[in-house]
Amino acid sequence: MENLSWYREDPYFFQDPNSECFKIVKEWYQLSDSFPFSNIFARSKTPDSQKQRNLSIACSRLRDIIQQNENKIKIINCGLRLFSFCKEVFSQCPYRLLQEGAHFTAKYMGAKLFEVCLEDMIKVLGPDTGVPKHTLKPDLYEKVKDLPTGIIVFYLPASGIVPTIYSCVYSTENGVKAYITEDEKNHFRLILGLEPLMTKRELKKLEAMENHRKKKIETAARIAQENLEKENQENQHLDDNSNPVDLTENTNEESIELENDEMKTEVNEEGMDA
Repeated sequence: MENLSWYREDPYFFQDPNSECFKIVKEWYQLSDSFPFSNIFARSKTPDSQKQRNLSIACSRLRDIIQQNENKIKIINCGLRLFSFCKEVFSQCPYRLLQEGAHFTAKYMGAKLFEVCLEDMIKVLGPDTGVPKHTLKPDLYEKVKDLPTGIIVFYLPASGIVPTIYSCVYSTENGVKAYITEDEKNHFRLILGLEPLMTKRELKKLEAMENHRKKKIETAARIAQENLEKENQENQHLDDNSNPVDLTENTNEESIELENDEMKTEVNEEGMDA
């Protein structure tokens, strides 16, 4: 058996609950004091503690197991991803909320969390063109019209057999759009009884099929035109061969006419002599 002792999993670095990055995240999303910051961890250690790529959370028991057995057992993956580092152009908060943990974080959020009606949720779960803010319901529009650029959460309360739906939404100056994957969007649409949207892969496949069909039609038309031109050329060649010009007959007629002219000339000369 191949020795894999050389391979080492990335360690788990549990963050300081009082770190500066948590203060920014807590202020941006207005997270309550009961949020378990002590259970947040990263898989890499960077010189700047505010630029961890991903921040995940584990329960207290799992945190204790990891910390006490770090050199004894290998843990490939665990926890729930909550935040991911993003550039300032994308959001004023250095960490954006991930859809994977939106349902968990929403329980502690006091801002950037908005209850929406079914109509507005359907709009947001539409194509990726985005939804102008002024087309939302008036009460929701008043809440989101002046929001800074960044991630917010729309949630649709449970109704009947439909569970509560949490969706990360990217808010810009004039519009909003669901910031989730195509599969997640279609999953929510199916829950709401809507037809799923075509994914980018399916659209590319459909476009490739359409281009292939057009090329086949163009090729068939070109071949038919070439065959028609070839057939016309052959018919023209046959017509030329079936009606040959009799050059011998024309030559004889010209010779007779010349002889008659000569005889008339001689008769006229004799008459003049006489």
